[in-house]
Amino acid sequence: MPGSNDQLADTPPGVDHVGQRAPDPVSPRESDPVKAALQERMERLPPGHPSSPYNDDGSRRPPPPDLSAYELPIPGDPDYQPDPPRASEADQVGDAGSDDIHDHEPPADGGQDRELPKADHEELDDLGSREQAERRLSEITDRAMERCQAAEGRDADGNYGERGFTPAMRRIESQLEHGHLADQTEKYALKDAARFKEKLAERSERFPNADPNDLAAEIHDGVRYTFILDFDYYTDGVGLAQSKLAETGYDHIETKPGWYGEEYKGVNSQWRDPDSGIRFEVQFHTRESWSAKQITHEAYETIRSNKASVEETESLRAYQREVSATVRIPPGALDIPAYKKGR
Repeated sequence: MPGSNDQLADTPPGVDHVGQRAPDPVSPRESDPVKAALQERMERLPPGHPSSPYNDDGSRRPPPPDLSAYELPIPGDPDYQPDPPRASEADQVGDAGSDDIHDHEPPADGGQDRELPKADHEELDDLGSREQAERRLSEITDRAMERCQAAEGRDADGNYGERGFTPAMRRIESQLEHGHLADQTEKYALKDAARFKEKLAERSERFPNADPNDLAAEIHDGVRYTFILDFDYYTDGVGLAQSKLAETGYDHIETKPGWYGEEYKGVNSQWRDPDSGIRFEVQFHTRESWSAKQITHEAYETIRSNKASVEETESLRAYQREVSATVRIPPGALDIPAYKKGR
């Protein structure tokens, strides 16, 4: 039995597959026999064929659009005549001249009288202010760290000479019979730049009216050192080391004894180099207090970040107290005097 496509292929033009008269096809232009022959062949194609004028169900597809209606006159054609500009276009052209690149530029007033909502303006202004403040803090940090590195004593190749804080600390170390600098002093003498910037940002937020350059200059641990002193000679060792620092020419800014504290044991001191103006920190520990500080350092940083919950903070502080309670207090350590240079 012949298929439906075969049957339709034998159906006379103009008659559908059920014997009814189909609508008259679009007559080709008499002046174009090629198009007429092509149209006749298309009429004989099986319905559903991509080029057939009939759908699968035998209904006629809509005629294709007459593309000639969309053609535009092209300069050079015999009948080409440019359309005169519309009134609105003529008004826009005016006396602008032949340089039409300005047609793609927005008018000086922004083109349309639309403005961002006030809230959006404030948000953009706030974002710009934060980015500007961030850049300024980065620049101040970079300059401060360059000064700290120069004062610490290393040259561009990382080598030490006679000048600088670290060579001076090593000379003081050699005069301490019962103490020494902490391991890897040279590696950790300079504070990490990211941490310095974070500390500067915290101070800038706390003192918004202060000059960030002044706040950076007051950060006293951009360069820092730790002396580990023998337990039985600890108190005398603190006094001797501080006297040697003063003899070297450094200004004594502050000494904060912490042996009475519950969460930290040790002595922290601040000094200033009169030549560079750089402040630096010197800590004094026993082996036990230094170990306790290292063990609780992560807890201290978490507390300091203010990101922990109240419960977690209390738990971390309890942990610090527990560790510090195991540290023995050297003879006379509770009598080490506090000091702060008068302004």
